[in-house]
Amino acid sequence: MKRVLKSLGQTLIQSILLVCTLALISLVGLAVVPTQGANAGQDKSHAPQEATITEPATSFEDLNPQAGSYDEIVKTAQNPANVEKVYDESLKEYKGEHPQEGIVQKAEELIEKVTGN
Repeated sequence: MKRVLKSLGQTLIQSILLVCTLALISLVGLAVVPTQGANAGQDKSHAPQEATITEPATSFEDLNPQAGSYDEIVKTAQNPANVEKVYDESLKEYKGEHPQEGIVQKAEELIEKVTGN
């Protein structure tokens, strides 16, 4: 009889502990839930404005005004010798706008000076 009462007591204690644990988990869940949706009820007037599309470009020149016409670019790309010439001209123009000389550029100049190219 003592064993039966002892096992019933242990079962009752385990049940009470289980109910208390579930209650504690529920209370913690209730405390966390309001912080997740803190921004849900904000007024829409404080939201950032949506991006609007301005006038779209109507031609290739509008997109890239520094480049020549499309036909000129295609003709240049079809002739390999012409491509290198245009590249060299563009490189000289770039170097004229950005006169910073690094060690590589100085070495190239020395090599050109020695070889005579």
